[in-house]
Amino acid sequence: MKKENLLKIPEMYLLLIFLTFNPPGKCQTKNPLPYQTFGPNVSLRAGDALPSTGMEQMPPQIVNVGAVAPDILCIEIDACRILPSIQIPYQPDSSDVVTVGDYNNLGETRSMYVVRNGFPLGSLVGTDRKTIMLYERIAGKHLNIKVADKTNSYLISSTGDNNYINAISPENVWRKTKPTNWTTYREFDTVQFYTAKHYLYLKLPYSLINGHAYLISLPELNLKRSAIYYVHDPAFVRSDAVHASQIGFRAEDPDKSAFLSIWMGNGGGYSYPGNMEFYLIDERTNEKVFTGKVILQWKGSVPEGVGSKINHSGTDVMRLDFSSFKIPGRYRVCVEGIGCGYPFDIDDANTWKRAFELSMKGHFNHRSGIPMHPPYTDFVRPRSFHPADGIKVYQSSCSLLNSGNGLNALGTDTDNFGNLVAGKTDELVPEAWGGTMDAGDWDRRINHLYTPRHYLELIELNPDYFKDLCLYIPESGNNLPDVLDEAIYGIDIYRRMQLPDGGIRGGVESAEHPAEGTTSWQEVNTVLAYAPDHWSSYIYAGVAARTAIVLKLLNNPEKAIIWKESAIKAMEWAEVEYEKWISSPDYVKVRQRAKRTVPVERNLAAVELYRLTQDKQWHQIYLQTQEQSGNDAAFIYARLDPGLVDRKAQKRAVEQLMAEADQIVEWSANNAFGISTGRPGRPLGGWSSTYTMPASPILVQAHYLSGDDRYLKTILRSALYSAGANPMNLCLTTGLGENYVKNALHEDSRHTGQPAPLGISVFGPSELAHNVQHGSNLEIKLNAESTPNISKWPTAESYFDIFWFVSQNEYVIDRPLGQAAYIWGYLASRK
Repeated sequence: MKKENLLKIPEMYLLLIFLTFNPPGKCQTKNPLPYQTFGPNVSLRAGDALPSTGMEQMPPQIVNVGAVAPDILCIEIDACRILPSIQIPYQPDSSDVVTVGDYNNLGETRSMYVVRNGFPLGSLVGTDRKTIMLYERIAGKHLNIKVADKTNSYLISSTGDNNYINAISPENVWRKTKPTNWTTYREFDTVQFYTAKHYLYLKLPYSLINGHAYLISLPELNLKRSAIYYVHDPAFVRSDAVHASQIGFRAEDPDKSAFLSIWMGNGGGYSYPGNMEFYLIDERTNEKVFTGKVILQWKGSVPEGVGSKINHSGTDVMRLDFSSFKIPGRYRVCVEGIGCGYPFDIDDANTWKRAFELSMKGHFNHRSGIPMHPPYTDFVRPRSFHPADGIKVYQSSCSLLNSGNGLNALGTDTDNFGNLVAGKTDELVPEAWGGTMDAGDWDRRINHLYTPRHYLELIELNPDYFKDLCLYIPESGNNLPDVLDEAIYGIDIYRRMQLPDGGIRGGVESAEHPAEGTTSWQEVNTVLAYAPDHWSSYIYAGVAARTAIVLKLLNNPEKAIIWKESAIKAMEWAEVEYEKWISSPDYVKVRQRAKRTVPVERNLAAVELYRLTQDKQWHQIYLQTQEQSGNDAAFIYARLDPGLVDRKAQKRAVEQLMAEADQIVEWSANNAFGISTGRPGRPLGGWSSTYTMPASPILVQAHYLSGDDRYLKTILRSALYSAGANPMNLCLTTGLGENYVKNALHEDSRHTGQPAPLGISVFGPSELAHNVQHGSNLEIKLNAESTPNISKWPTAESYFDIFWFVSQNEYVIDRPLGQAAYIWGYLASRK
């Protein structure tokens, strides 16, 4: 064996699966090595196609044909697929060259690559490096876009429509193309292979006639078939222009809408007439049950009032309003002369409740410290980050407050991990297991508790609804609501790591991002616990106090006492440390973000402790800091018994929350799809999850306090986009609806060849001009694989379902997973 970096790897038995691993592909480059044993023309580029394995390279396939206008047909084509990674035992070969890719800040080896006889085989993973992850590979052929863009590549004929008795070509062909996935390996930012989706828009010389069949001949295209029949029946055929929620609605929801719009790539937008008719069709009987007129929602030439001051849709957006329809059933919404959207339900069981349960399953799938397997989930992995498996967690002297992964209060952390690693000690933290971990980093940080905070609030708002709701988790049947069990699992790691004096550690973090191909149970980086700080302690104190309140509400006083005592200790410790912090000479160096953020959590913790204990010292802190109060604290104080409050302060709390909600209602009305999480002037999407979060939680709080349908209608309208009523007809949560994101950045599933677990809501679409650095490898690659260039894509359609497009396909526990579950849970449970 050839070795680099003096690496030695023990021999072990190679499973038969290795001998039969056949990643198919297409030959592209010739092997230049003198010791070639593969035969001619075998590519040595990781991820490239390999026809040498014998698998047929399938041509692009037509997946849907439908009208987007009476005289425009859309042909949807998928090209190529990716053969997933697989992990198997590693048996070295004498020709292997093993290379160490990089090291973390502690000097520990991270990624290790194996090249066998010149062929890039995979990455060695695990602390013992006895497992190899074989690289993903592309399979199939790409569409010949030069041929696809020519009008004479198509002939349309019909025996029943006299306009097409003689086959004729379309007047124009427009195209919209985007990559839909990339192979993932060590050079992912420069040399990946991709799968693609193409939309071909054929502008016809004559409108199509309902009920007639048309033969679309396209023999010059390198497709699996040379012709396809299309029957123009808008009551049955799905159209890419009709955007319907795939979650559905409750019968009494006061706003039920769908959208009609199309942006045709290099063909631009399209303006529909305002007098078009639409109808609901019963999926069971195929009868029309409702008829309405489409109305203009937003003009494609008008800038929108959220995000950058531009139009984010690139075309006119029409709305289909069927709010008055309240009969339970399963339906599809169809537009006259065009076609239908995906079907949806109107009922209580299969709509918001189903979406909430799916999102909670997504949360469960991110538990650290327990194995994942049926009957609780179809995602399978061993237990991760548990001390019984040899994992050691070392104390760091760096707090989350002073880490780049937290607030970086003093601005001294330049790479997110530097301060954490520099503060490593030899002290072990044995209780640092459990909690809910991010999928891309496996960290468990205190800000993840924003999500349990939301779950606990749902129980408070409607305890009877959630009391018996089964989420099929290990704790089901323990006499506590499953939603509460899920919340407690995420919180309890911080209680167990609480110091005797009350201080709360900010979480658990590895010394670097995961090594290539590694899963959570194979972590090779040292794992560290953050030092306690007052910011982390305030967050915990508030959530622990709320846990005690909910346990008391559910008649479980014994467990409530445990959380109450822990919350008080954390709050008292935080108060002492906060005074030291603001009186320290270093306080002048503290960044404004930290100076703004910490007081908000202090104010919230104070009002949580006050309503739990009725101790006036916490009330005084809340009153003294009310100007720094956030909406969560205002919502609590607004709901307190009049005998416990300062009436003027309570009035201010209500006014603050309602004023913010009114502003959000206005913003929602000032954009094409009614999203309520955007802000004027702040670029949409990316890590802020503007399009993916169904609605602003402030609207829930305002609706609960006031009962005003304006807020509920805004929530419902805002929630349409992430539920699939968007220009991509794509649900932004894995497993939700009929068409959903597939490639969420979930390391454990990706590196073991499994689908991403259900219930993951990704960051979603973004303004690419602000989200993709100009001149970067990412921009170059997207432009090479997209039509038109990404600078011309409207924001509402600028989502690429690519695992390594981090700012679109990653997600964190506190955003958008928690907000999605909170909104869907409220819509399911509201009275």
